Amino acid sequence: MRLLLDTHAFVWAVSAPAELSRRARQLVEDPSNELFVSAASAWEISTKHRLGKFSQAEPIIEGFSFAIDRLRSTELPIGVEHAIVAGRFDQPHRDPFDRMLAAQAVIEGAALVSRDAAFAAFPVAVEW
Repeated sequence: MRLLLDTHAFVWAVSAPAELSRRARQLVEDPSNELFVSAASAWEISTKHRLGKFSQAEPIIEGFSFAIDRLRSTELPIGVEHAIVAGRFDQPHRDPFDRMLAAQAVIEGAALVSRDAAFAAFPVAVEW
């Protein structure tokens, strides 16, 4: 199964796995699943840290690539096709990070690992 971790799922997977649901934890730990972490998550974490909304993010930012490797996941860059789809979604949801994650999940054929109900508005499979 191809899985794209949303930002919170990534943070919890690397720093507080108990915050993940049982199902999400099983999916992340299953070596037969292909995990992806979006560059949008690095952007979101860094932005929230800069704005003072995520003060404990420094170790995650500094060790981002290591954390991706530790989860045996793959970095998912933001491409032009992702950006176009994210911008074209008709959904009224305004969060650019969520829009990008949803677009990437759709294009990459991945389910999104998230507990965020906002993703229900997008044409993407969600696992939690």
